Amino acid sequence: MNDTPVDTPAAETAVAETPIETPAVETAVAETPIETPVVETTGAPVAEASSSPSRLDGLLDAFGDFPDEPSEALLETLDEKTIRNLPDSMKGLFKHVVAAERRRVRELEEKINSRNEQLDKKYEELKEQNRVVIRNRAQLNQVLLDPKFQEYLKAADTPEEDMKDPLSPEGIEQRIKKGVAEAMRSFQQPIQESATRARQMARYQDFVAEHPKMEDKGFKTQVRDLMQTRRDSGTAISLEDAYGLVERERMLQEREKQTAKDRLKRSESARQVARSTVSSSNDSGDPVPKWVTERGYNGVRGASARIMYLRDNPSALKKLRAQQKSRR
Repeated sequence: MNDTPVDTPAAETAVAETPIETPAVETAVAETPIETPVVETTGAPVAEASSSPSRLDGLLDAFGDFPDEPSEALLETLDEKTIRNLPDSMKGLFKHVVAAERRRVRELEEKINSRNEQLDKKYEELKEQNRVVIRNRAQLNQVLLDPKFQEYLKAADTPEEDMKDPLSPEGIEQRIKKGVAEAMRSFQQPIQESATRARQMARYQDFVAEHPKMEDKGFKTQVRDLMQTRRDSGTAISLEDAYGLVERERMLQEREKQTAKDRLKRSESARQVARSTVSSSNDSGDPVPKWVTERGYNGVRGASARIMYLRDNPSALKKLRAQQKSRR
């Protein structure tokens, strides 16, 4: 059985609606259960662990109720002098209470980070197992595509007039084979449809894994819309071709934006040069301002700066040539 191209409607549905993380694939065969790993939750939750009674909690309770939000007005009245004037015992107390609180927060953050790493690892494992399940479902249909099995299914198409007498042993056997073949064909059809969708989804996931831009929602939406538009117009396009066209279009757009920025930058530079030229004085009548050779122009100095300035300012170059002609 030939693979279904990726540009089929099912592939477009995968691009449009199926998240990369948990693609929805119809149930293929009930006889093949898939065991899904469960994220372990051993130990007490982080929030509960952090709220367990401790020596620090008792010390903090001795202060009484703490406000939910600090008083900005009170903080405004405090300064370094206020802290320095506190008794040494009080300053020492605050230092160690703050240090203990910082340590508790740090330990809590470490637990949370460790937990997040475990969840990320488990997520990647589940995502990979999900891809394997989809591929396995696509391969499951191969069992039903065996030539001998397909030959047996042809008995379902045997017309009644070609069968032997229904009361004869040969006729009874023919009708039994036809009934079994019809039942097997009905059993095979949903498996084939599910396997086809699973195969398309597997190819789509492989494509996404090789092209990370497809994980960008905006990019994927452009690919989907292009495929839908082309399909509606009767010129269907594959996922690979749609991806290439969208990528090229975005590259051209970025290039145009960069060109516009460069053009604006050159225009601004020219305006600055013009303003500097008008404001600068030159006793010798040289159309090139003194600041060009003194401070430099476009990152160069000396004669090179002078040449670049004349190249960017045709009016100054024209004036210089007129001066040179008059001196001959």
